[in-house]
Amino acid sequence: MKFFILASGSRGNSLFVESHHGRFLIDVGLSARQIELRLHSKEIDPASIDAIILTHAHRDHVAGVGVFANRHKLPIYGHPETLDNISYLLKPHPKIKPWTGEFAIKDVRFTPFRVSHDCHPTHGYLVQENNSVLGVCTDLGVVTNEVKQHIRQAHALLLESNHDPNLLMNGPYPWHLKERVSGRLGHLSNHNAGELLKEIFSPHLGRVVLGHLSQENNTAALAYQTVLEYVGADKESIIDVVEQKNVSEMYYL
Repeated sequence: MKFFILASGSRGNSLFVESHHGRFLIDVGLSARQIELRLHSKEIDPASIDAIILTHAHRDHVAGVGVFANRHKLPIYGHPETLDNISYLLKPHPKIKPWTGEFAIKDVRFTPFRVSHDCHPTHGYLVQENNSVLGVCTDLGVVTNEVKQHIRQAHALLLESNHDPNLLMNGPYPWHLKERVSGRLGHLSNHNAGELLKEIFSPHLGRVVLGHLSQENNTAALAYQTVLEYVGADKESIIDVVEQKNVSEMYYL
């Protein structure tokens, strides 16, 4: 399995995953044109994508899903309520695939798990091909036992490291937005991400990509250094950070 992040942050999110037999997008939070350009930057034909899988219905995760799916005749998988919430983007799309638990597409098994966010419902995923497992865990305000139970299985992990608490509290956001971001239905801070990784790190976790960074309340260097303070400098070679404006490198499991 291999993957790369097309975009990650409050202005748009999308993740590409390729197995031996399939190609998938998790979320389409940019315009269809931007998604196509970023796929082409990795020499990937957008027409080769097999399916779209959605985490939740916030605009930065679904903005381009209807246009991209219709243009390339793709099925869209998501929780039934998520699909209902974005029906205005999908009509008259004929390939809606609501799931109610684990599901498989081609040679990949997708295991959804609930995360705590102010868009109900919101899910992370384990993406498994044979014995390789990718964890996708962003847009959550608090780490639950369900989250820990699932991401402990990951060999690679995209994990939210959204904000630095000091930058958030001393920054330009109005108070209600500061409360939202830092609350139980908001986003993980750098410290939250570090604490979680320290608890769940195991020898089989070979790659962590920190994502969904706030452009106003965080920096890549600050996220990276804060997380390393929790997990130890010996982990620096397996931790990367992806910023909103950049396409990540291709990672291999």
